[in-house]
Amino acid sequence: MLPVMSPFWRRFAHHETRPLDVGRMNETARLFLGKHDWTAFSAAKADGDNRVRNVIDFTVESHWDDRAQGAMIEFRITAAGFLRYMVRSIVGTMLEVGRGEKDSDTIQTAIVTGDRDLAGKTASAAGLTLFKVEYD
Repeated sequence: MLPVMSPFWRRFAHHETRPLDVGRMNETARLFLGKHDWTAFSAAKADGDNRVRNVIDFTVESHWDDRAQGAMIEFRITAAGFLRYMVRSIVGTMLEVGRGEKDSDTIQTAIVTGDRDLAGKTASAAGLTLFKVEYD
């Protein structure tokens, strides 16, 4: 990771100065797949009483970016609905996994118990992009 963020990406990406293990993050991403209660990964006052959502796909990809002159890591999450701060909380947790601060057992326990203290910090909204909305 670069110690300084490219000014071209400042408004569009989160800058992480510590090394991240993308393979480990991808392995952990599988834990998020499926229908779960996302209480541990949402705002305390999320809309509605039902916090069950179905995560259909979750990938973590790293690629070189010429403009940034560094590696860019993309988190792509597809779900049948999201709760307030759900994606940011998942990404913040995954950053901690990538830095070796959290393990898959802790993540699994957070999902099952809904314990917010086991999830990671909520990531910044910088770089968060909604690609597509589909309606049935």
